[in-house]
Amino acid sequence: MVFVSIGLRAQIEVEALNMTESLGAYTRHRTVSLLRKLKKQGEMLSYKIVAVPAISGQSISYGYHKALVEIAKRMGLPVCDECSAYSVIGGFIKHATAKNVKYEDLVSKCVVEDITGFMVPDANIRRTSAIMFSYMVPDLELAETAIEPQFHVRYDFRTQQHNPFQIESGTALYTLGVAIDVDKIGKVNDRKLNDRTQRIKAAFLALLTLIEGLTFGAKKARYLPILKVVGAISAISHPIPFMVSPPRGCNYITDTIARAEEYTSVLKDMKERISIVYMDQEGVKKPSKCEKVEIVSVSNFSEVISETLNRVLRVL
Repeated sequence: MVFVSIGLRAQIEVEALNMTESLGAYTRHRTVSLLRKLKKQGEMLSYKIVAVPAISGQSISYGYHKALVEIAKRMGLPVCDECSAYSVIGGFIKHATAKNVKYEDLVSKCVVEDITGFMVPDANIRRTSAIMFSYMVPDLELAETAIEPQFHVRYDFRTQQHNPFQIESGTALYTLGVAIDVDKIGKVNDRKLNDRTQRIKAAFLALLTLIEGLTFGAKKARYLPILKVVGAISAISHPIPFMVSPPRGCNYITDTIARAEEYTSVLKDMKERISIVYMDQEGVKKPSKCEKVEIVSVSNFSEVISETLNRVLRVL
């Protein structure tokens, strides 16, 4: 089994990528409740619940689906008619209303359904997604967050009236978690498909496009956010899964490596192997040399994905 987990840190300013509802002329930003660590009270830590801007995992996953369709087509990989026509249909239905479909056909004939899963209730078949996304939430340990309503006006020349409206915008140092169960991709009932390696490449290239091409989110016509990836870490583990530490604060890289070393020590009888690839543009704590974990430092997010993919292909 080959498993990849990725933690990402991105500075995103003035975004409205995931709105929740409109109340009259007021459009609200999606928010979530997070725990914020306060100063110690004696020997105990104390926490406070705060509402912060967020981008849902569903929104990010939809952007990934779109990127995967385009990447797969350009690589000459199969994409079904429904997934190809997602913009016309209004989403990725994935044969959910079909009755006479076979599990093997859906996987082999569509990379999107292979990697991101599907459910067809009437045919009593389903496939769990090989890629998983967290919500994109702020790092409250190192930065403040802000949600502010921006006042706008539409002018109607016919009535000569101003129509005011407000849209909430969010700014934060966001964190995102991604996990990829590589072992699932390109397999049907434990039988490997001929183009399995290409499908795995497509899965990682679509993730790269998701971030570098900003294919997720909405309201970009007037709220195209300013985005910069400032840190990222990935872990390639086999044969047992391993998740990187949450990419928040200034210790997430060293903490991930320390956990990986201890994890491999405990699972030494299973011959667990872990490789770590990371980038940092913030000056967080750097790791020292490790004996049990391979560590690679790169300069940007594209290189994180490239190096991670190379190591995945080596152990397939």
